[in-house]
Amino acid sequence: MRTARAFRQRRLQRDKDFTGERLTSFREVILRHGLPGVLLAIICFSVPSLGSAFVSSLANGLANPAYYAGTALLIFVGLNVYAWSIDKAWSLSKTVWIIYLGALSFWEEWVFRLALPQLFEDWGASVILAAILSASLFGAAHYFTLRWKWHWCFGAALGGLMLSRQMEVHQDLLLITAMHWIATYLNTPRPPGASNDRRET
Repeated sequence: MRTARAFRQRRLQRDKDFTGERLTSFREVILRHGLPGVLLAIICFSVPSLGSAFVSSLANGLANPAYYAGTALLIFVGLNVYAWSIDKAWSLSKTVWIIYLGALSFWEEWVFRLALPQLFEDWGASVILAAILSASLFGAAHYFTLRWKWHWCFGAALGGLMLSRQMEVHQDLLLITAMHWIATYLNTPRPPGASNDRRET
């Protein structure tokens, strides 16, 4: 009979298949998901037509740096409090994980909510089709890099569509990053391999 901990560990990830084995460490998450994402973000930065879109999406943050910095600090503190509440203990690794997810949220929103939709629109896609295509790629990335189960990837794609809607309305990369940061941390408050976890990647 499966133990409760084994069940929790399999909440998001699939068993071994053609994509490899379960990710069991923070290092594996960075190598399989974080690093490729950063490289993709850099490639998007190299596209001249996307540079102006990126700068425009930061306009509110640049105009109100104190407000945005204060909001980021409030989110950071709040997530640390939540991390402590899980097992009434704090560790540096928990804070590092929170920071990593914040950075991850920034590049994922840049790539999947701004850069790729803009490219698809430049290639003739409508705003809606561009959002659907980008969200589908977002969900697929979680299937192959993080080895999530298909229904969680579908959920990620739906979440991506909702964030695309918010991006279209607000045109504020930092705001959408904050939404993503909170949601992704509540979904995965610890990296794979963490003991006594309620929700693992």
